[in-house]
Amino acid sequence: MRLLPVLVITACLGACSGQPQAEPPLTAAAAPKPPAEPERPADALFRDDVIATVDAGLGRFLQRVDVEAAFDNGRFQGFRILELRPPHFWHSVDLKPGDVVTRVNGMPIERETQAYDAFQTLKKAKELRVSYLRAGKPRELVYRIIDRPNASG
Repeated sequence: MRLLPVLVITACLGACSGQPQAEPPLTAAAAPKPPAEPERPADALFRDDVIATVDAGLGRFLQRVDVEAAFDNGRFQGFRILELRPPHFWHSVDLKPGDVVTRVNGMPIERETQAYDAFQTLKKAKELRVSYLRAGKPRELVYRIIDRPNASG
């Protein structure tokens, strides 16, 4: 919860309680502002966000994407993306329905255990590298995984 709504709610509760207040409630202009969220570079992910996503589990992450196994002449190719949701979550990621994800950080993802292992390694990885096919042509997404800078620094 952000600091400003907490201060506003606290001030309203104090004013509505019928008890006299020693000091007037803080106004929005006088309330201290929460530290600004550091801006994330477009080619990077913050490590704490990656760890939180991994800790939430592969199943939870996969709720944001529908996939199916993709085969070429009976041989596993990867997972074809059917849907990405919600769309705003994926707006800056160059993946779209029809793309076939073939590897994550160079690791195969054909079996459930392989996909799980690839997902877990992201906690300590220096980058996220997603290899995929679009219209049969190989492509790759690469994001550095960086520590979040201090808000005060």
